[in-house]
Amino acid sequence: MSHERRPRSDYYETRTELLSQGDIFADVPLAYPLPAHELGVESVDETVRLFLSGPLDFGPAMLITPTCSMRSQTPGREYAHPVRTLVPLRSVDELEEVGVLDAAKRGLGERRDSLINYMWIPGDRSIGIEDSLALLYMPVTLHSEMIAGTRLTQLTYDGASQLQKKLAWFATSVLLDHADLDPPMD
Repeated sequence: MSHERRPRSDYYETRTELLSQGDIFADVPLAYPLPAHELGVESVDETVRLFLSGPLDFGPAMLITPTCSMRSQTPGREYAHPVRTLVPLRSVDELEEVGVLDAAKRGLGERRDSLINYMWIPGDRSIGIEDSLALLYMPVTLHSEMIAGTRLTQLTYDGASQLQKKLAWFATSVLLDHADLDPPMD
């Protein structure tokens, strides 16, 4: 297992108009399937449709769809498809408050980003981000129009490398070194 510290350089920048893996968005619908709070019934003509309604939270989220999967290889098209997968960002204070994190786990996250199910997201008041964890185990897939115009920032090279390292570790249990990664930055 690699015990390298997480990158300490700046994590955020704005470098391109096109979406890239690691972009952070505000006000993303963070749907998590829970038991319904109510059952809605709609009758139109002779058709009856039932709708399950549960809690729906909105908040910041990070794009994890690979950049090469999103970007079109066809001249004249920016994107290959409209599907985007994001993971919610939750403040570490909130996660401590509900008992997901204790002081020891928070320290591991902050110093080494060594919690396999999460990625440490350093706070930056200038863009409205608190110290947070990206919940890698809880992806949300939605249409690109749902996040249009809500991007807060993009990750720098060091931040994007850390995201790739964390996604590989989460998906495969193989912990790579930063030197093994070279995220696309265009």
